[in-house]
Amino acid sequence: MAIGSSSDTFARWGLGELLLRQPGLRIVPADSDVILAGTLEVNAQISGKAAITDKYQIELRIPENFPREIPSVFETGGRVPRSYHKLQDGSLCLASTTRLRLLVAEAPSLVRFVERCVVPYLYRYSYVEKYGVAPFGDLAHGPAGIREDLMSLFGADQESAVLPFVRLVAMKKRHANKRRCPCGSGRRLGRCHNRLVNRLRDRLGRYWFRIVEQQLLRGC
Repeated sequence: MAIGSSSDTFARWGLGELLLRQPGLRIVPADSDVILAGTLEVNAQISGKAAITDKYQIELRIPENFPREIPSVFETGGRVPRSYHKLQDGSLCLASTTRLRLLVAEAPSLVRFVERCVVPYLYRYSYVEKYGVAPFGDLAHGPAGIREDLMSLFGADQESAVLPFVRLVAMKKRHANKRRCPCGSGRRLGRCHNRLVNRLRDRLGRYWFRIVEQQLLRGC
């Protein structure tokens, strides 16, 4: 993306605000994606856990169609081992794709993406380094992690409810509301978890959950 012709896009992304908050990052010239590289400062704390102040060398690759597509984040200082929650391409496994898309859809700016997705990952790693234990749990890799996160999103008590919920989100609202709610209440969705399902459908779209359904059916 040509930097000179992208001021409107950068403003919409909140790129300037991110660079003000993280002055150690800089824009790296690239043909397509926007790449930020340099030092990311972590200054965070969660309830009941110690505060962490740390620094990481990262590379943030922002696709041109952000926020519809999620940025990739790489730790470039050689500090985080490949065995610690990384994807096959070496990027950081920040959360499930559905969770990331939902977080970005609700707050579509780079600042929020870094604060809500990247910083918690790095906070957790620094905490483990310093104290030897994790400050909070994480998802399993692969299909098990996808199902686990979807259970959390839907508030489901049983894994068997995940696929029926996903199929309802992938339907048109008027059709889904007539179906029985997968939560086990015995009521129609329209008189049960319809607000939750509608919110996910509105945020991410029916097409995305058709993709999730196929992932669950393929076991990948």
